Amino acid sequence: MSFSLLIVSLILAHLIADFYWQPMSWVHDRNTRHFRASKLYLHVLTHGVSSFLVLLLWEFNYGWQALSSVVIATAVIMVTHYVIDLAKSYSSKGVVPFIVDQLAHLVVLLLLAIWLSDNDEFFTHSWEWLIQPATLWVLCGYLLVLNPTAVFIRMMLERITSGFSATGSLPAAGQSIGMLERVLMLTFILLDQFAGVGFLLAAKSVFRFGDLSASKDKKLTEYVMLGTLLSVSMTLFIGLAVNYLKAV
Repeated sequence: MSFSLLIVSLILAHLIADFYWQPMSWVHDRNTRHFRASKLYLHVLTHGVSSFLVLLLWEFNYGWQALSSVVIATAVIMVTHYVIDLAKSYSSKGVVPFIVDQLAHLVVLLLLAIWLSDNDEFFTHSWEWLIQPATLWVLCGYLLVLNPTAVFIRMMLERITSGFSATGSLPAAGQSIGMLERVLMLTFILLDQFAGVGFLLAAKSVFRFGDLSASKDKKLTEYVMLGTLLSVSMTLFIGLAVNYLKAV
């Protein structure tokens, strides 16, 4: 309970300070002036103040009431945030640096929460959750609907359509869309929300209808329908199998 409260409070403070209390002018200043950017230091100070308040409230309600721990944790957050954001300012702008940046911040917060709370309790509960058959079956399900299912669908389509492939689309876009579609579909199935599966298929049909109706190529229509039906069938089978196996 105390660990969960601390980590969610730290993440909440991080999100507010990083995305709501940081104007785009601060980001631009950091990306252009790097370590000379005064707004970078102001941003780090904002994180320090918000994190200090969270840590102080938590420590004197659930922790060991040690002010030194609060000061050390706040200093670690500020220093690591400065280093991570400074490194990001020198990187190429894009999705990957953004994800790496946020994951690095999250790891720091997670390690601090583990240090400040009951370490044994965290690791014990995490290990017990990880080795449960239900958790492992769900992990198998998600791994199956990604690359293995994509490979199987590609092999089936090549065999049925004699190597036909749609032209004029982005490279690997169909495979990426299919993977995301199957992950969402499997999530709905595991949550017993089959209405979500229907909504996903309906939304895809609406977006695809214009392309297919504008195209006079019958093979393209058959190709898309075969790919969709194979993807849906395999995901349904895997999802239902996982639901059954994790309940056994």
